[in-house]
Formats: sequence, structure tokens, C-alpha cells
Amino acid sequence: MNETSATKTATPRVLYALLFVYAGIAGTYQIGNSVSTTIGLFNLRNQVQAPFQLDGNLISHPAAPAVRAGLADGDTVLAINESPFTGQAVWQRIRWYAHPGDTITVNVRKQNGTRQLATIRLEGYPEGYAVDDPPIRIAVPQAILIIFFAIIIPFFCVALGVWVAFARPFDPNAWFVLVLLTYAQIFNAGATRTWVPDLLALRLFWHVAFNLLTPAALFLFGSLFPRRSRLDQRLPWLKWLVVGFTGAGLIAVFISEYNLWYRNSLLPRIDTIGRFLDPASIWFDIFCIALYWVLLIDKLRTASSAEARRRLQVLLAGSIVGLGSILVIFGLLPLLGVADPGDILWLDFLAIVLMLFFPLTLAYVVIVQRAMDVRILLRMGSKYLLASTTVKVARIAGIAALIWFVAVPLFTHHHNLLRTAFWGAVLLTAGFLFLKKRSPTDLIQQWIDRKFFREAYDAEVMLSQLAKTAQTISDPAALIQTVSHQISDALHIEQLTVLLRNNGSFAPAYAIGPELVTPLRMLDQSRSSTPVFGSDNDGRTPDPQSPELLLPLPGRTQLLGAMALGPKRSEEPYTPSDLRLLESVGVQTGLGLELSEAAKSLAAAAVERAHIAREMEIAREVQERLFPQRLPVIQGIDLAGSCRTVFGVGGDYYDAFDLGGRLGLAIGDVSGKGISAALLMASLRACLRTMTRTRSGELRQLMTNLNSLIYEASAVNRYATFFFGIFNPAANRFDYVNAGHNPPVLLRKSANDSYECLRLDCGGPVIGLLPEASYEQGSLLLHPGDLLLAYTDGISEAMNSADEEWGEDAMILATQQTSDGTAEDIVKAIFAAADVFVGNAPQHDDMTVLVMKCSFVSAVPPTPLLII
Repeated sequence: MNETSATKTATPRVLYALLFVYAGIAGTYQIGNSVSTTIGLFNLRNQVQAPFQLDGNLISHPAAPAVRAGLADGDTVLAINESPFTGQAVWQRIRWYAHPGDTITVNVRKQNGTRQLATIRLEGYPEGYAVDDPPIRIAVPQAILIIFFAIIIPFFCVALGVWVAFARPFDPNAWFVLVLLTYAQIFNAGATRTWVPDLLALRLFWHVAFNLLTPAALFLFGSLFPRRSRLDQRLPWLKWLVVGFTGAGLIAVFISEYNLWYRNSLLPRIDTIGRFLDPASIWFDIFCIALYWVLLIDKLRTASSAEARRRLQVLLAGSIVGLGSILVIFGLLPLLGVADPGDILWLDFLAIVLMLFFPLTLAYVVIVQRAMDVRILLRMGSKYLLASTTVKVARIAGIAALIWFVAVPLFTHHHNLLRTAFWGAVLLTAGFLFLKKRSPTDLIQQWIDRKFFREAYDAEVMLSQLAKTAQTISDPAALIQTVSHQISDALHIEQLTVLLRNNGSFAPAYAIGPELVTPLRMLDQSRSSTPVFGSDNDGRTPDPQSPELLLPLPGRTQLLGAMALGPKRSEEPYTPSDLRLLESVGVQTGLGLELSEAAKSLAAAAVERAHIAREMEIAREVQERLFPQRLPVIQGIDLAGSCRTVFGVGGDYYDAFDLGGRLGLAIGDVSGKGISAALLMASLRACLRTMTRTRSGELRQLMTNLNSLIYEASAVNRYATFFFGIFNPAANRFDYVNAGHNPPVLLRKSANDSYECLRLDCGGPVIGLLPEASYEQGSLLLHPGDLLLAYTDGISEAMNSADEEWGEDAMILATQQTSDGTAEDIVKAIFAAADVFVGNAPQHDDMTVLVMKCSFVSAVPPTPLLII
């Protein structure tokens, strides 16, 4: 793997690792903040009130118990409970573990320089009061509101931000959104007094970090989304200035917080640093937020594409509703005379609902492939929300009514039996209806879809029917044309191109409107049926030739093609319902194309098989003509032979021919099977016949010449085992050469009816494998009653279903048992015995047998079998 490839592989791992770490820290913070908020709201640990407040290490606003102990404003705390006061974390830990009624000792230095050791008795919070300084009473609605602000909304925002970053880890805007949404944790952070001491450092540093990071992220998001702003193009150093200020501010506030909480001797004049950092931070926040609005409005005014304009409109609308409502409710209303809007319950709830628009629009504009127009969002959202919510409210109301009229009376002693029975019957009827495959709410929901989304509903019905129709059309051209026009009509698409696989590549096969061009390499490699979007639509000017959606047409083993779909005429994005239905249509279309292709292939294959069968039949007839049609007639000699091929034609060969009063016998086995082996066999036969008729001489020279001819005429991996012999009736002499063939067997019956057996193996290597080879010639005298058995390995190595070989011994035994019959009887008996052994097991090799039986009257006395 090269360095570039390794870098590309490592980058996603690093980003996902950072995201996991970030999510882990944010999750830990959210858990700690939720626990802290719950403890503080309901005083679950029965904590103690603070007898005084601390400004650094100086006492301020001492309560009555501290005043009675002699403490005053401006006293410097030196130690608490004999622990040196190094920072406010010391006091936070002591207070966390203290209980009402406990006493603490505080060592202070008075303003006149004297020291005092004060003992203070700690008091708890009154019942129904939250842990706050000073104590405040929390009503149930306020507690619910605080839980929404501090627990539910931050959790929702962080989860949404992490999801956005996981979906687009390489998009900087997704990380900016993550930072912005994480600010919800800081905006609603629980007080430090109720935090677990072991998590206090996380509360402090996470809190101050995002107070600085959020404005910078907002500015950078406005500068880079969906494209670089004109300000960033002209002043690219400005964003680095913001980043630099943020980094310096983080270092400064980290040091300041560490000094305040853990080591107050590090920066004795922390108040001086604070007087500089606080206004600088405020003006930095104002600068970043103001630039965000300016950049957003400028981009909206100069947007070059409808897609970018829609995204910016959605983002601007969400910012105005979400952020603007917070500014109006908590910033403007106090100036108009509303003392504390936070005390007005319905205003708090309204602020929660409106504030949610900002994180939702942030996630929407970054994640979606194609943003909808704000008017479409409002129209669809309001209609569907009102309609579907009405159904849900009606369902909940029905359940509540049944509980009130049935469940509650059943558990009371005074109830009307008849009325309870009536509502019980209603309950059973309603349960039966709602458990049906299509419950009343499903029918109502379907009516809502038809009423408010008639076009979408019609498209769904058309695509559902198309998925069923696609598999009934057998003609590929008609199938593609029908599916294309149905999709175009259902979804109002003006550009659609069908690409089909052709010779390993994809080429346009049908188009509606201008052709859409796209590479399908990634789609081909994924082998998925799920539609994918044609490109990462990030708001740049779209290419009119690029598709918005790619619909695969999958086969069982490979991608058959794809449909490239352009945008809808309404500019609405493809919905999840569209994608689901299109996937079904694509799968059925791919199946139809594959079935059509399979039908064509089967028809072509049938024609091809018929042609091959005819060719094989012709080849078989030709090869049969090559075997001896009439065996030579030699007095006293009975000949028979047979060949059974596996594929109709094969490489086994046997021959018997007259050589001017002498008898030539040949048997061979060409390597391989089928046509190629048969062709070499025919060449071998032709060479042998020619050489024996035109030449005379020793057999070993004939075999040497035959080897050279076959070597030149055959492929490198082709050769033949071959046996050739000549019988001279005048002398009863049999001369032969064995070129690597299974040695033929000569059987001679003795006086005691036993058989002597000789294998004729004198010769040399196979023919056609080596360019040059030498051979030895063998000779022997034949006697009346001798039987010569020549065969190929297909007969001796025939195997049954248990993979057991028949073997030469069994073949010789079958020969001996029928030796009294004719040569034809012996050949038939050998094949019959082999077939009985093999049974139903398939034949794997050609089988050939050649038998010569001697019945002449010998003029010489019998002699032992000798090789000359």
C-alpha cells in the first residue's frame, strides 16, 4: 500500500476516533449535568445552604450564621476545616458532603490583618425549595420547564449534532454544527454547587471552552456554508484571526478557571485579568454573531443556484425563528416592561418550541441531499402536522376515556355495573378494530395522505402497481420504455436516462429528455439495490447533465444497469417513500431484464446445443468409420474389439489390418477426452497406416518415426500411450513395441487348466511427448489356445460409486471365465463384468478392449513363454 492510500485509510479512522471521543465527553457531561440538575431541583441529597458567597478567596454576602460567627464582607479565606483554601473546589467538595446540622471551621484574615477562626453551623434548605443561593421555591410546572431546558433539549441537540457529524465526517460544516448544537449543554448548565466533585473539572472547562468555541463556530459556519463567502475570499486571514483569538482565549480562560478553583496563588490579580477578558469576550461574541447574519444575508442575495438559495432560506428562517425568538423574549421584552419573562410559564414553553427550529434547520441544511423551499416545508409541515396530530390526539383521548370509564370503576367499590359492561364492550370492539390489519387509524391516515398529499399518494399507487407490472413484460425494450415513462409520470421527472450493461461497460439504452451522464463504477462495485444520490449536493451550481438519483437495476450476480433520474419538476427532494418504491421498481425491473436475458440465452443455448449435438454426431460417425469396419481374416486367428467413449468421441484407439499376409494390431489412448483427443487419435491412425504400408523395417524404428510425427503435429500437453504389434502366421511369431501403454496380457492355458500370464511391456516412452525417443522391440511365439488381451486404462480403472477400482485382476478373471467362447464373446463378457461392478456410477474415461484368440494348428511343440 502506497503512502497516499495509507493516508486516505487513516484519515476516516482519525476523524471517527475524534468523534467518538467528543461524543464520549459530551455524553459524560450531559449525564453529569442531568444528575446535577435533578439533585438541585428536588434537593435529593438534602444539601446545606452556603453561609457565605466567595469572590475568588474573598467572602461576600455572608448569611446570618456567618455573621453570627464574626465573618464580614472582604474577609480572606485561608482554610476551611483545616484544609488550606487553594481554590473554590475545596469549598465545593466540603459543601457537597456536608449535612444540615454539621459545623465547619473557617480560618480567615480580616481586613485589618488579624486572623480569626470562625465556627459555623450549616443549615439545610426548606422543604420544596431548590438548591440555590438564596433558596427559591420551585413549582411543578417550573421544574418540568427546567428539565426540558437542562436535560431533554441539550440531549436532543447533542445527539443531533453527533448524528450530523457521523453522517458527514469530512464536511467541516458538520463539525461546526456539532459545536453549535453542543452549546445547548452550556446554555442550560447546572450550577457547580450540585455537581459531583469528581466531575467538577469537566463542568468547568467544558463550559468555558464552548462559551468561546460557539461564536467562532457560528462565524466559520456562516463564512463557509454552503460555499465560501465573498468576505472570506477577500479577507481569508480574518477566519484565522478568529481562530487565533479563540485559541488564545481558551488558554486564558483555562488558566483563569484553574486559578479560581484549584490554585488561587497562580494569578493573585485574577480580577484584573477578568476585567479585560469579560468585555473582550462579549465584543467577540457580538462580532461573530453579527458577521454570521451579514454573511448569511449576503450569500442569500448573491446565491448562484436555486439549491443554494433554498438551503440559505431554510437556514435563515430557522435562525430568525430560533435565535430571534430568544432575543425577543429574553432581550427585548424586559426593555418593554416585562420584568422577568422566565417567570411566565407559557412564554418559557414558547421559547423552547421556537428555539428548536435553529438546531433542526442546522442539521437539515447540512444533511439533506436536496433542500426543499421554505414555503413547501411550511405547507407540508403544517398540513400534515395538524392532520396526523389530530389522529394521534383522538387515539390518546379514546384510550384515556376507556381508562376513565372502565379501568377506574373496576377498581372502586361504587360503580354502575351496566355502564361498566357497556364501556367494556366498547373497549373490546375498539381493540378488535385496532388489531386488524387495517385499523381505523390506518384508514384515517390513508385518507389524510390522499387529502393533503394527493399527488404523492397517486405517485405511490402508480409506483406500487408498476413494481408488480414490471415482472410481466418479457420484451426488454418494452419493459424499459414502460418503466421509464411510468416513473416520469408518477414523480414528474423531465430527465431520465436508462443505462444497461453492454460488453462489460454501461451505455445509454433509453432516455427521456437530454441524456444524463454518470459513471456507474461505484454503483457496480456496491451491488446494492438501494437508490443512491448522484453527487454530494453541497449547494454549488449543479451540473444539468448530472443525475440527482441513481436507481440500480440489479441482477442476481451483477448490476444489469441503472436509471439516472433528474430532479423533480417541483424541485422537491426524493422522499424516503419515493426511494423505497423506486427500489422495489428497480429490483423488479432488474429481475424482468434478467429473465428476458435468460430466456434469450436459453433459446440461443438450445440452438447452440442442437448444433453441437449435430456436430458431435457427425464426429462420432466419422470416428466410428476410423475403427476397423471389417476385421482381417487370418486362418486360425479370431479377432474382436470394441470402444466405448464418454462424450461420443474420444481418444481411445484400436486397429487391426492386413499387412500382406501378416496381421497388424494396434491400441492406444490419447491424453484428454472429447474432440481434441479424437483429432489426435485420427492423426495417429493415419500416420500408422501410412508408415506400415510404405515402409518396412524394424518396429522400433517405426515407433521412433511415429513419435517424431506426433510430437510435431500435437500441442505441448498432448501425447498418447500406444501399443503396436505384427503377427506372422508363417512362423507364429508376434513382434511388438509398447510405447507407455498398459501392457497387453497374453494368457496361455497349461495342462492342469491353469493360466500362465505374460505382460507385453517391452518398448519405451509415450509418443508425442518428447521430440526424440528410442524404443525396444519385443518378440514371442504364439501357440494354439493363446489369448491376447489388449485394453486401455478406462476398462481396468473403472470405478464404482464407492470409488473402488475394478482392476486388472478382475478383468483377467472375467477373460479366463469366458476363454472357451469366441473373441466377440470375450469382449462382451469383459464389458458386462465391468458394468456390473460399476453399477450406476458415471463413466469417467473411454473404455477399449481388443482380443486376439489363437486356434491354429502348430507345427512345432509348445514352448514356454519367451521374449526374444
